Amino acid sequence: MNYLHDLLRDILYSIVVEENIDLDIDVVCSYKTGYDLGLDDKDYALIRGPEILLSCNVSGYTGQAFTVAPRGYRGRLSDVFSLDLSIIYNRGIFYAVLNALLRMTGYIDRSVHCCGSEPRLCGKLLTRYLVDRYGSSVRVLHIGYHPGHVYELYSVFRDNLLITDLRSDVVWGFRGGRLVYDGIDNGVYVGEADIVLATGSSIINNTFWDIVSKSFLHGKKVIVYGVTGYGAVKLFRRYVGIDIDVFCPLAK
Repeated sequence: MNYLHDLLRDILYSIVVEENIDLDIDVVCSYKTGYDLGLDDKDYALIRGPEILLSCNVSGYTGQAFTVAPRGYRGRLSDVFSLDLSIIYNRGIFYAVLNALLRMTGYIDRSVHCCGSEPRLCGKLLTRYLVDRYGSSVRVLHIGYHPGHVYELYSVFRDNLLITDLRSDVVWGFRGGRLVYDGIDNGVYVGEADIVLATGSSIINNTFWDIVSKSFLHGKKVIVYGVTGYGAVKLFRRYVGIDIDVFCPLAK
């Protein structure tokens, strides 16, 4: 997976050079919890922990990314391009900054997480999106437990909904009417689904490429959800030609 981080860093650096962005500008990162966002369900990972939302500001533009490794940061933009991306702390910073820079340059139109009751509305929109494009009888794998999504998805897809997560406090428990399976076996569950919904956090925790490669091997459609992977997926599509969609309609 590390070579994909390096590839995206090279692509992002070329954009920065092309757009004449000063590499000496300041980057300032802090982190937020679900309480800061006013989320209305304590079952969100941003409230349960240990995930936080890293928020990085670059010349007035904010980019955000989920990570289980919170770290405040202040440095120059050039320093961000020198970070060792094999370290999860650094990946959170890099992908939040990537989103901020792509927002600055107009490559993406959203880079800040939704708040309040909007994640539940996102679930409604996601359910409608899938039904409109693929029908209500497809089998959906939702990688990463997200209460705002799974409760709405279950209302339509019922037994055709599979949910996985990596957190021990969630796995093998019932959420939204369905048992949550262990994400360590995502490769198996990909083979049982038609549509694979992958959390953008998988890019940070290094499970993304395994999910995508297994999905492509089985001929499954991949949709990445959430603000974390919003910019990265846009770059994958534009510069690498990987056919992945991204869904994050309520981000700002």
